Amino acid sequence: MNRLSQIFGAAIVIAIAVVFIVQFRPSTGPVQSTGNTCAVEVRGSCISSIDFNASKNLLAMRSADENRLRAMGYRRLTAEGLYERWLLNEDAKRLGITVSDDELTNELVAGRVRVSLPADKIRQVGYALSLREDLIRYLDVRNRQTKKFDNKQYEKQIRNITKMSPTDFREYQRKELIAARMRELIRARVRVGENEAFEQFSREKSTRSLAYVRFDRRFYSDLIVDMSEKAIQAWADNNKEELDKAWEGRKAQYQPECRVARVLAVEVKPEEAEQGPEAGKAAAKARIEGAVQRLKKGESFADVARSASDDPSAARGGELGCVAKGRLSKPVEDKLFEMKAGDVSDLIETEDGFHVIKLEQIAKDAEAEKIGRQETARDLYIAHESERLAAEAAKQVLAAAAGGKSLEDALAAYMAQLTPANAKEKEKASAKEGGQAEAGEARAPYTIATHPNRPTVETSLPFNVSGSPIADARDSTEAARIAFQLDKPGDLPKDVVALANGYAVIQLKEKTSASQEQWDKDREFYTSAMRAAKQNDALIGYVRRLKSTIGSEVKYDQYLLKESKPAEDGSGEPPLPLEDEGE
Repeated sequence: MNRLSQIFGAAIVIAIAVVFIVQFRPSTGPVQSTGNTCAVEVRGSCISSIDFNASKNLLAMRSADENRLRAMGYRRLTAEGLYERWLLNEDAKRLGITVSDDELTNELVAGRVRVSLPADKIRQVGYALSLREDLIRYLDVRNRQTKKFDNKQYEKQIRNITKMSPTDFREYQRKELIAARMRELIRARVRVGENEAFEQFSREKSTRSLAYVRFDRRFYSDLIVDMSEKAIQAWADNNKEELDKAWEGRKAQYQPECRVARVLAVEVKPEEAEQGPEAGKAAAKARIEGAVQRLKKGESFADVARSASDDPSAARGGELGCVAKGRLSKPVEDKLFEMKAGDVSDLIETEDGFHVIKLEQIAKDAEAEKIGRQETARDLYIAHESERLAAEAAKQVLAAAAGGKSLEDALAAYMAQLTPANAKEKEKASAKEGGQAEAGEARAPYTIATHPNRPTVETSLPFNVSGSPIADARDSTEAARIAFQLDKPGDLPKDVVALANGYAVIQLKEKTSASQEQWDKDREFYTSAMRAAKQNDALIGYVRRLKSTIGSEVKYDQYLLKESKPAEDGSGEPPLPLEDEGE
């Protein structure tokens, strides 16, 4: 009886396949789509808009969020996927790879249909569209009562989703299945040996930690750079060509008129704002009123700004330089340009807090140019000199540590020899730190000991070979790469690490290696993940070569890629971004 049931069941499957093939022959008379154009043209070959619309609908059929589809540019992805499908089909001809009618029928009877995406988007975009790497969609082609393939249900599905006739859809899927076979073949060539996987596992799971010292240009520009007119002029004389070029780019900021000013700004502090907007404003106002009282007692505007201002210009005594219109917030700018030279403003309220400004000079024409060139020379000089001093400091400390000193001792010896450029003012401020702060004084001026960017020994968190142990390194992984070349804790590299604002000296602090126990636990998962990643890279590289050899001449129908705007009632597809055309 079981044997008879098996024979009878097999006969039913064969009968279904035969009916399926016969009914989908070209002679069945497919429904002709209207408005058929070339969505993509490659070397004279046309990929039809019928295929484009079918692929677009299949890709989107699991996503109800049209805004998300628009954000990922899925119309463009659809067209590029069809372009790559054409490339893979052309190469399949060279390799003799085909799909038989029976193979195609078996896939469609099972409800498995294929779509294409650009190779470099399959993992990321496929995940967002609920597609696995095999790019298969499943259609509901079974009778709900018998649970067997139902030809009417199949035709209903493909017409509703793809707007294709059964014959058109069959040929469309033949091309998709051939492209899928090509992807499988390319991926199948990738091998990952256990030794290779373990080496990669070890690199990723092994960690290092660093001790390091930053030498920040801001520390040197605020405290150490010689800011005397003599030093600035000497640099300007030796770098006239660079100065002239920089001035040409900046002179519009000074001419025909600019105003030399200083500012005292007090911002609402976060802890004050927590008490409410009015309470925060009141606290800030009280602090700036205290600073104004110091001005009235005879203290210079520069001294008060240096100690009480929250503006970045505080370190320069509130100096803003020669300011033209458009550089300051509107309330401050409006006040500045109605003042006379020598005036000190009343309190100016802004969104962030309160300001007081002093107008020192109104400069026009030749005088504005003179001031502008001086400020340009000063800015360039500070940038060059602070860069030089930071680099020299890092190399000096590195050399001392390499000579046998601890990193801490090497840094301490260097810091002991530093003298602030404005030593008298700093000595005065340092002596004042021990006393009680005056009303309106936010903080004492920065000293070598208190500057927020002063060099100190820091310790990184553990990181692997692709980590970023120093956040502001110019090359985010350079410090990690260098650290993994060091043999044992205490070792130093031969050179310093470049940072966005200076340089760093690094020293290996701790070293841990991946354990055999970890490997035994994660071997299968890690090897599979590594294989999948390499297979993906292989596919991307293969398609890239095909584009360069047989399919570099590609043209997209921009009308199809351009999305129509949503209807006022919210119906219709939302507009999607239009990207650059072709390769």
